[in-house]
Amino acid sequence: MDSKQVAKEIRSSIKNGNVEKAAELIGSNIELLNMMTPFGTWLHVAASRGKLDVVKKLVELGSNINTLGGMYGGGALNEAASEGHIDIVRYLLSYGANMDTNEPERNPLFGAISNGHVNIARLLIESGIDTNVKYSGESMKDIDALTFAREQGQLEIVKLLENQRELRTTITEVNDNNQDDHDEILEHVTKYFGTIQDTIIEIVPGNKVSVNIHIISPSMNKDFVTLVTTGMSDVSMGYSNEESEFKYAELLLKLPSSWVVGKENMEDKNYYWPLEWLRKVAHIPHIYDGWLAEGVILPNGEPPQPFALNTKLSCIMVCHPREFGLDNVQVEQGDITIYTLVPIYEEERNLALEKGYEYLLKKMNEKGISDVLDINRINVGL
Repeated sequence: MDSKQVAKEIRSSIKNGNVEKAAELIGSNIELLNMMTPFGTWLHVAASRGKLDVVKKLVELGSNINTLGGMYGGGALNEAASEGHIDIVRYLLSYGANMDTNEPERNPLFGAISNGHVNIARLLIESGIDTNVKYSGESMKDIDALTFAREQGQLEIVKLLENQRELRTTITEVNDNNQDDHDEILEHVTKYFGTIQDTIIEIVPGNKVSVNIHIISPSMNKDFVTLVTTGMSDVSMGYSNEESEFKYAELLLKLPSSWVVGKENMEDKNYYWPLEWLRKVAHIPHIYDGWLAEGVILPNGEPPQPFALNTKLSCIMVCHPREFGLDNVQVEQGDITIYTLVPIYEEERNLALEKGYEYLLKKMNEKGISDVLDINRINVGL
């Protein structure tokens, strides 16, 4: 078959949801995988058609989820949001898809609003899409998401956006009141790891709190990058009287010194997933009205899926820090517990479920596994 016929066959197999046929036609040809058609890349085609299994296979083969193209000139996320395929929107977000707001046509929230997809609008808002960006042009002037939803008569989405705006105002007031506590937390942590080099601010709050991630570069004594949160402890976790010591918490995660942390790699899932999960775990107690404690293990889906293409790690384990005294900070609102997050394999989670969290820690210690992320370390659960 010539190239035109191959492309036609691939598109036909995607439309029919024939994963095996599409994969067979593409093979290991990266150029063919990411070729640009009038409808965008094959990922755009699969996303717009609602073919989740094909989307997963294309991502597995190495398709770039953030390539621009298609009817709206945006990413595959925009196609899925506009067409109402929430399962694909959720999947692409889990793999670090950009919520592109550079142009209204490329904005997935505007796509969801245009077509009345309330659940997708809710998911995008909860995932932190910028709802304040305003657009001006020939057909619009200073139009943000709320104004657009009103113009489109999407009353349910209008209510979502109004509630989010009220929540953001409340959180801003809470953050202002808690800044002194944040400073005390950071002062405590920097005694162990060094000074803060940079901060990634959560512009759009998630649920009840806004979680910021602070970055501490490696030093002579600490050959790793330290990430620490503030904001999680602004609101207490759900807890019972017996577990009152777990009322407030912040999180810490260690990356190898070679790990690149910065705005330039925010679009690369292979680098960004530890930051994404640090923030995700920080929000879990407030979203689900529960609490975190030592030994809790959180899987990336069920069954657990690898966090990125370059590792088989798929779960996060909550641990007490190895540094003596680090885990407790006393501030005005109460004691704050600091936990270290340690990525583990699915088999290690199963081992912990079978024999206990402490047994898994013992096995990891015996193999010399530290709490610094190593995407290729041995798996003690095998």
